[in-house]
Amino acid sequence: MKLSAEELEIRRPLWIALSDLYLDTEPDWERVAALCATSSFAISELQRILFDEVHPVVYLNLWSTAGVWDGFDQDWLIESILSRKRPPIFRLPWPEERRYPWRELKPLIVSMRQQSEHAP
Repeated sequence: MKLSAEELEIRRPLWIALSDLYLDTEPDWERVAALCATSSFAISELQRILFDEVHPVVYLNLWSTAGVWDGFDQDWLIESILSRKRPPIFRLPWPEERRYPWRELKPLIVSMRQQSEHAP
């Protein structure tokens, strides 16, 4: 994946926050959703970042009996995402809208964005 330095700086905190959804602990949904909600990315682009960039690198942690629970090494995470040369070939047969962790995260992002639009 080729990104400019500016694009990398925008994505880096999102990648790190979204990777927390794949730790072997209960995610801080509010923190992750707040970061996503304040980003400039549309909901559909956030979904694509989650499933095409972060998920392929960290999803196996959810299946591990002794998975990472205290946070992925950030340098490893960024390098792993950047070194991927293509989007995932295999997609699960059910819609991403209903897949974990998006089904939990999206409503929070939408709600936070709506609240910020109506804030004085």
